[in-house]
Amino acid sequence: MAVQVFVPRWMDRSDTNAQNLNARALLSRFSNPRAQWMALRSDPVDFASGNGCEPLRISRSRWWELELALLYQSKFDAVFYPGPHWGDLAGLRLRSLSGRRAQVIATLEGIIASPDSVKRVSDFVGHEVFSQPGTEKSLPRIRRLYADSDHIIAISPFLARVAKFLYGEKVSYLPLGIESTTFHSEGRQESSGCRVVGCGTVKSSKHPQMFLSLAERFREADFVWFGNGELTGPLNAEAKRRGLSNLRFPGPLTPERLAEEFRRSSLLVLPSHAEGAPKVAQEAVACGLPVVLNGYYESPTVIHEVNGLVAWSDEELIAHTGALIHDPEKRRNMGKRGAAMAQDWDWDLIAPQWEEFVIKLASR
Repeated sequence: MAVQVFVPRWMDRSDTNAQNLNARALLSRFSNPRAQWMALRSDPVDFASGNGCEPLRISRSRWWELELALLYQSKFDAVFYPGPHWGDLAGLRLRSLSGRRAQVIATLEGIIASPDSVKRVSDFVGHEVFSQPGTEKSLPRIRRLYADSDHIIAISPFLARVAKFLYGEKVSYLPLGIESTTFHSEGRQESSGCRVVGCGTVKSSKHPQMFLSLAERFREADFVWFGNGELTGPLNAEAKRRGLSNLRFPGPLTPERLAEEFRRSSLLVLPSHAEGAPKVAQEAVACGLPVVLNGYYESPTVIHEVNGLVAWSDEELIAHTGALIHDPEKRRNMGKRGAAMAQDWDWDLIAPQWEEFVIKLASR
């Protein structure tokens, strides 16, 4: 009989949450008859259930977490990719109390820890690290989830080290993939002049305000940040007040449009301090862009002086950005090396690794 796996993640095509997008990319490619997958949906999905995934319909009403907790009581052998909501924890605890054991396979996609744990992790890895901001209320649930999980899959070698330090040896590493039919360097044509792009939610934790300093320092380059958020209006207003005609926050784009913009740009800058394995960096690299980012989270897809530059302070990030603005030949070489590296990141290559490993764990 096929092993039954519950994946409490939304498969709706309208959902843009990063973790849900990863789960959708995986499940849409799973086809091994040794497993049946159950996920969540409230709207239409982009793939048929014939591949072994059956999205279960629940509402998006204010009671959806209660519905989620009840779905956890369904018949299955394992839970893969549980979320951080109270409905996830309540569902798992209720199932445990009723004596229906199931393997719990969690993913670790960033450091979510208390200030004391962050300090201990920093001492352990030998450099400063940062916890994902805005997670304080859910921290007890997340800590309990990882502690109770039978296995944790980290999405970078660095996060695997951190997870083992915090939760023991029940940790493995598997990479994330990209949609290479969308994010690729074919037809890449950098616009005249240097164009620096950023991408992500326009909120303080992503540090988009750094683009004000960059645009003011390097007025010979154009700066664009794609994404939406609470700081979009204030940052556009501040750019206008400072007379920064070389800086824009135009809002979000579809993946297809974003890939086109990447292929027309010169480099990507990610100024945030807390990330896991930033997918936007993978996607930009695949489109032939060098990347400048911070080293605190040891991104596995940006190698210093190979396909980008890694900074360890805001001042160094500014200096690295300036170095690439003023060196188009270095940008081109880094971009070519990165695009070649990205050939190994296609979800079609990565998803089978996840499928085989999760089935193995779920079959215990």
